[in-house]
Amino acid sequence: MQNKIAAAVVSLGLVLGMAAMTENSVMAQQATAAVQSDSKAGETQTVKTAERDSRPLDEKVARSVPMNSKTIHVPAEAQQAEKKAPAENSKPQPAAETAKVFPVTEPVEGRTDVVAFTDAKNGFRVFVPAELEVYPLGINPVAVLRGENVAKGLRLAIDASAIDGKGPLMPFQVEAFREDFLRLVKNSVKDSANAKKILTSGEVELAGQKAVHVVSTNLTTDGKRRLLRDEYVFVTQNRMFVVMYMMDEKLYPEYQEKIPQWMESVEISQVWKKINVAGTALGTEVPASCIDLKEPTETERTMEVYGNESIMVGLVSYPREQFAFMPQTLGGLQQADKAAVLEGLKQKLAADTKDAAKDYKGEFVTLNGRDCVKATYEVNGSKNESYTFVKDGKVIELGFVFKGENEKAVRPVIAHAVEKLEL
Repeated sequence: MQNKIAAAVVSLGLVLGMAAMTENSVMAQQATAAVQSDSKAGETQTVKTAERDSRPLDEKVARSVPMNSKTIHVPAEAQQAEKKAPAENSKPQPAAETAKVFPVTEPVEGRTDVVAFTDAKNGFRVFVPAELEVYPLGINPVAVLRGENVAKGLRLAIDASAIDGKGPLMPFQVEAFREDFLRLVKNSVKDSANAKKILTSGEVELAGQKAVHVVSTNLTTDGKRRLLRDEYVFVTQNRMFVVMYMMDEKLYPEYQEKIPQWMESVEISQVWKKINVAGTALGTEVPASCIDLKEPTETERTMEVYGNESIMVGLVSYPREQFAFMPQTLGGLQQADKAAVLEGLKQKLAADTKDAAKDYKGEFVTLNGRDCVKATYEVNGSKNESYTFVKDGKVIELGFVFKGENEKAVRPVIAHAVEKLEL
């Protein structure tokens, strides 16, 4: 397994690095389509109708041209669900089933001005003003929340979209997306058909999360009012989130300072996905940003290998016969037997890595009620941590590879994968 993971580290860097070389220009085309669409939307007789006709930004990006190596994808059912969503100039009545599956908000201790909205599926949480009547779009995987204060004409849209399964963005690709997006937002004004104006555009950091912040206005078709949008766009490796407040421009002074304060509550958490080793009961959970690194031609071992730019996770099953020193069980061993197992694993590691493994340390631990061997070592500058079990004539290993500088960030990932391990 160690050789496989070491090779996959190189593969991961090469594949994603090469894919990124042509990414920026295609991202720019996507963003261009989005902002051009934005500039032509909302030219209607009322602010309510204008808001309805202007889709939130992540949906427009999702529907624009595909990227070379990755696509921000909106499933067909999402588009159908959007058509079925309640009109935003009428009071919505959420279905009881939707309310059960997709909670709307919850109180915030010590606060009466805001409530907390949590989208657990996508790992997103933010405070929203309590004055809004809010309702979820639980049947729609893109548009996840809408809210309104009818008396004032204030509206809120929170959307989330997933990046296509071809692979997550690398950190520098996320940065490049924000830069290209801002440049194209500024360029969109000259193509506007409704006198669009950009009042604010730039990158901001909220509670440790970077976002693109754009405040823009455009005329309704009667030319008597300007619709204002105060919009925050968050891009992660595998998700895009948009929080947009919409109102008549004359109402903005009341909310101009409040909106950034509400947005300081934003939390973007890790999203997990289940991996299983085919033909076995073995499984665990890894970050959704991880991609499958197992070569299609790999048939010698029953295994799965997943990774992103921070960590690689491998889960593999071997016949116990390949480990002549391994007993039928790791439970109830005498000290001499334990020492023999640790020495056997150390020698096998040395042989598998051609003595490239350094600073090996092995110890017996109990994990999820099962006895196993925890081992740590370094190979070619990367840290390795593995957990080895024996069950039903198989030697099972859950292993992790990461750079030392990423250790603090990957510790929660290791803890989660270990906790969710199924044997």
